[in-house]
Amino acid sequence: MKHWLYILLTITLFTSCMYEAMYFLTDKDLEWMAPYEQGDTVLFLSSNEIDTMTIDEITLYNDDNPWKENEGTSTFMGNSSFNYTIRHHNELVDGDFCVLKEDSMRLSLYLNLRRRRRIVYDEKELQLCSQVIEGIQYDDLIKVDDSNSELYTKEPFNTEYFIWSKSKGLVEYKYLNGDVYTFYKKIPRKK
Repeated sequence: MKHWLYILLTITLFTSCMYEAMYFLTDKDLEWMAPYEQGDTVLFLSSNEIDTMTIDEITLYNDDNPWKENEGTSTFMGNSSFNYTIRHHNELVDGDFCVLKEDSMRLSLYLNLRRRRRIVYDEKELQLCSQVIEGIQYDDLIKVDDSNSELYTKEPFNTEYFIWSKSKGLVEYKYLNGDVYTFYKKIPRKK
């Protein structure tokens, strides 16, 4: 009888340390992360002013290890993100972009300028569209504005909208004061 009790306890211990479900980012999902590498600098132009974005850190959690790393969660959701800083009028504005595989069918996107300020939840709710911006044709754009995201608190550097290209990254944004900044140039990190 003791023997069965030990076996049962061992099985319970091991199964409680494993994820019940695991969802991994696919190559197609990871296309959202392709535009930038850590250390890249991206310039945005508005009239005669320039905002400078630096990609500070890129992370990827898409491991197939079934052992839980975080207590309290029974589901592993593959995710990848990059943190960036935009220098605007000698102020630093931080933000991040994250893709998260919430289940086998749902990929969520989180796009923040000044952390947790404008967030998009479900890729399916975003319709990829085409648009010409500054003479360049983009065929893989999403526009993040009040129609599909939430603006949490009002701060000086909140945005009215972002326009994000799946293949090129951030291509345009508009601050609440009306200033529009458009992609000008990407300077790859020095290797």
